[in-house]
Amino acid sequence: MKVAFIGLGNMGSGIAQCILKGGFDLTVWNRTAAKMNPLVANGAKGAASIQEAVANADVIITSLMDDKSILDMLQAEDGILANMKPGAVHVCVTTISPRCADELTDLHKKHGSYYVSAPVVGRPDAAASGQLTSFLAGDPQAIAIATPVCSAYSKQVTAISEKPSIANSMKLCVNYNVISVIEMMCETYTLAEKCGVPLEHMRDFYQQSLFAHPALKMYAEKLRSRDFTGRGGFVMKAGLKDVTLMLSTAEAVGVPLEMGKIAERKLKAGIAAGMEETDWSAIYEITRQEAGLS
Repeated sequence: MKVAFIGLGNMGSGIAQCILKGGFDLTVWNRTAAKMNPLVANGAKGAASIQEAVANADVIITSLMDDKSILDMLQAEDGILANMKPGAVHVCVTTISPRCADELTDLHKKHGSYYVSAPVVGRPDAAASGQLTSFLAGDPQAIAIATPVCSAYSKQVTAISEKPSIANSMKLCVNYNVISVIEMMCETYTLAEKCGVPLEHMRDFYQQSLFAHPALKMYAEKLRSRDFTGRGGFVMKAGLKDVTLMLSTAEAVGVPLEMGKIAERKLKAGIAAGMEETDWSAIYEITRQEAGLS
């Protein structure tokens, strides 16, 4: 099977490496061409243009930033739709809005191609080790074609609906749970510190209790050490994008997300303070400042 991969950022690079290791005929393209070099060195083909990348692909995977970036790349004169073959499957792993997924679905139907929403849960290290969780939604035939490719970078692949936007709604619900727990931990650590509780005991509680999920163990240590370096993490500017999507999606169906509003405010404050490239759990610093801690 011929696979084209577009977008080699923190997540995309790891996903693409797993696809290559899975034995697929992989062609990659990235706006910054140097990011293709590690994959080309391992056997992938590096494309000079989107047209070259997608023209013969059976499956095209995009890992981009947001709604605008994917719509722009899809609809450009030299973009994906203009160059992909009819019947090919476009798989989007980006966290986008359900509305955008509906728009992508309609565009592909008009073109005679397929669209599968396949947002992923996990951080860049999980992408590189093939340990992501993928939610797939779209035409059953298209999902059947996409599943072997998605399985190359995922520990779990779940087909949840024939309507692509349902997968995106699922991803936003999952991310809302994550940021809500982070916000709760920020408040708890700040209260503990002001009450004189050694923070290593708070960390140990989170790492050994019902919160002992690998990601939450990591956040427990990040808050204790106040080390929020963005490398390999989920940076604030991306986190704000996701929280904004959560809130707009919830508003559209009449669901108030109170923790989301708090997280949005603190993410904006963190970005305004120059922390846009730090991990989104650095909202802890905003919580501490608001509590009078330095």
